[in-house]
Amino acid sequence: MNKKWMIGTLALSLGLVSAGSGALAASPAAGSTAIKTVAASLPGKEGPATINNLTVKSVIPLVVHAKKLYTYSNAGGNTHGMETFMYNGTEYRYLSSDLGTKQQLMNYIKRAYTHNAAAFYAQTQFIEVNGRMAQINEDLGNQLQYDKATAVMVSKTATTAVFELSVPQQDGQGDNADVVVKLKKVNGYWRIDMSPDTLF
Repeated sequence: MNKKWMIGTLALSLGLVSAGSGALAASPAAGSTAIKTVAASLPGKEGPATINNLTVKSVIPLVVHAKKLYTYSNAGGNTHGMETFMYNGTEYRYLSSDLGTKQQLMNYIKRAYTHNAAAFYAQTQFIEVNGRMAQINEDLGNQLQYDKATAVMVSKTATTAVFELSVPQQDGQGDNADVVVKLKKVNGYWRIDMSPDTLF
């Protein structure tokens, strides 16, 4: 980093000058552009829940992440020592303690889904009994290989997007499934705007 650039940066960080004052007008050294490039790639490293630039490549890790959240919650969470009970002639199971309340379940699902998608999922797929969340004691969901999917962008605005995924069947048996994924930008990051049970 050259001295002019370093002094300008120090002055800016100490509040001695504003960013537009021209103190940083000196062209940066060749090494500092590499630093900028690395910094720009950091958000993708933070995980699929922090994607702010949605592309046909970045949507796949987000969908895979969303599938993991769905699989865990749909199986009742941590299944060790699961409690079951009968309700209206059907066997139910309580969710594990990390998903035990509606708020915990919602917070978990909202790691990849919008608030409305999480709320619909919690309301339609679970019941609340004595302040604890429970679900019918069975496992649902498809076995598609989302990690091997390819995506095509159908539409995209600043805050909404629709992608169509071509997803291979487990063990490569049969034709790929076509899956439509609707997304919405929430607080700067992309979230799936569909209830997990309708997507998976």
